[in-house]
Amino acid sequence: MDTPQATLPPASAAPQPAPTLSPRLLNAGRGASWWGEGWRVFTAAPGTWILILIVFVLIFCVLAIIPFLGQIALPLLIPVFSGGILLGCHALAKGQPLTVGHLFDGFKEGRAGPLIVLGLLSLVFNIIIWLVLMAVVVAVAGTSVLGMMTGDLSGEPPNFAAMGIGLALIIPLTVILFGVLLMLVWFAPPLVAINRLSPWAAMKSSFAACWSNMGALMIYGLVYIGLSIVATIPFGLGWLVLIPVLWGSWYAGWREMFGE
Repeated sequence: MDTPQATLPPASAAPQPAPTLSPRLLNAGRGASWWGEGWRVFTAAPGTWILILIVFVLIFCVLAIIPFLGQIALPLLIPVFSGGILLGCHALAKGQPLTVGHLFDGFKEGRAGPLIVLGLLSLVFNIIIWLVLMAVVVAVAGTSVLGMMTGDLSGEPPNFAAMGIGLALIIPLTVILFGVLLMLVWFAPPLVAINRLSPWAAMKSSFAACWSNMGALMIYGLVYIGLSIVATIPFGLGWLVLIPVLWGSWYAGWREMFGE
């Protein structure tokens, strides 16, 4: 695994958000190679990676059972922990040892605020998308579909023909809108945590990278589908390996597009 030059400023410096970065254009086949890089990242410290995964899952299980506050904290903290995980990958790439403490590096050196804002932006976009989808369903199929969704059948009878048309519209629209959101946020955590971009600049750079390297990402996604099937077969235990490998492949994609 090639060692990139360090891009982080000294801890004593007060880093300023960088402008939007232009991604490199890669061959479609590079999407498959990211998984090989992810495997090398995992095998560099397999025990530590599995321990990081266990701690990560436990934290989010605890947050998930906290009424209200936990539900708010989850989407806001996911980018912070993701940033820490990617900083762990970055440390390994520079020949430094990986520790469980890297999981919490997203909270250090002024990174937590921008990463939480990134989570907030993602949450806002999710809400907007769901409101748009609901508006389209109601506009095409009428309010009866909401009654069926909530179990209230006292209103107007459902128009099944209109509901069929609405379903034909809503499925591709859902794929498009959430696909755009995924492109906005996919590379945003490493761009904020490592490149020190502002949250919105990171989302724009992430979208540009995904759009201009769509072929590589499609191949990357197809490999992921195959690996996820294999990981699920042995009682799901394969995910203990696949998730850290996924983190490493995520880092590899960022490094090829944006890293020095």
